[in-house]
Amino acid sequence: MERTSAQPKLFIPGPTEVAPEVLAQMANPAIGHRAPECARLWKNARQSLGRLMQATGEICLLTAPASAMMEAAIRNGVRERSLHLVCGAFSKRWFEIARSCGKDAVSVETEWGQGFSAEELRAALEEYGPVDAVTVVHNETSTGVLNPVQDYRAVLQDFPGTLLLVDTVSSMAGAPVHVDEWGIDICLFGVQKCLALPAGIAIASLSDAALARSAEVEHKGWFLDFLRLQKGNEKEQSPTTPSTAHLYALNLQLERIFAEGLEARWLRHANMAARTQEWAEGHGFELFPAENFRSPTVSCIARGSGPDFVPILDALKEKGFLMSNGYGALKGKTFRIGHMGEHTLESLNDLLDHFDVAIKNESSLR
Repeated sequence: MERTSAQPKLFIPGPTEVAPEVLAQMANPAIGHRAPECARLWKNARQSLGRLMQATGEICLLTAPASAMMEAAIRNGVRERSLHLVCGAFSKRWFEIARSCGKDAVSVETEWGQGFSAEELRAALEEYGPVDAVTVVHNETSTGVLNPVQDYRAVLQDFPGTLLLVDTVSSMAGAPVHVDEWGIDICLFGVQKCLALPAGIAIASLSDAALARSAEVEHKGWFLDFLRLQKGNEKEQSPTTPSTAHLYALNLQLERIFAEGLEARWLRHANMAARTQEWAEGHGFELFPAENFRSPTVSCIARGSGPDFVPILDALKEKGFLMSNGYGALKGKTFRIGHMGEHTLESLNDLLDHFDVAIKNESSLR
């Protein structure tokens, strides 16, 4: 389908493109949320999500944005004190959520474009601990930083009672995430990025330790209570009315992901990231994240000695390609290309070819 400025092809870091056959699943007739068909969809989705996340713990779904699951992680996982590794806008949001929930939240910040090594996590815990939980954004969408969460388990083994809470909103299904192997107690994400569905569902896996912590915490609310969600799962139900349209689409998309293969999907995203980085540096742009923290799903690119990208982004939107200017304080200083979900090297190269033409056209106007 030909795209226009009114309906551009999405190369933003989410929401992203949805396959037509997946989108069509959302046109299925409405069903009762207590009907056997809904229970079947719920059960199938939870089983497949466990496989996707490589998690054997409880899988919970909310008809809500991922920010709601971030708040749920705080309300259920933190009795009093939490430590937040902040390297961008969304990791900062998690800290602000904790403060808004009345927790004694401590923020440890690094320069945007940097991530947190295991050694830095250990130093933070030694300085600010003991804490009930550590929060980290695996893939910081605002900066294109990928944190080495796989290295944190060895550190946290020396801090018993500290849960590891991880936001994988823009990495799940686009980069390796091994929930059990990495010792993640609460792993959460939305579906509108690498999973390539319309926004509207938040998902989390919960370890036994996370559920035990939830049982200890008082005044965690009703809608976001993990124990209530767990009880609903016993009947393969949501405590509240879910979006059954999303359940149909989610089940089909998970089938498509496994047909591609998780490792093949991760490699496809890594190849798109490498292509984007090569192209950017070839035009004098600079990659904003430090070399050892670069995301495979979203490239955050600074101007460097390259051309002014702001009018080029506007011109490309008119041609039917939408990318993102920098987030927050990075607006006008960086731009972001989301190469995730349904995108391939072919569709990415099409975008970059149009970008090259737009650069030439902009240069000719000077």
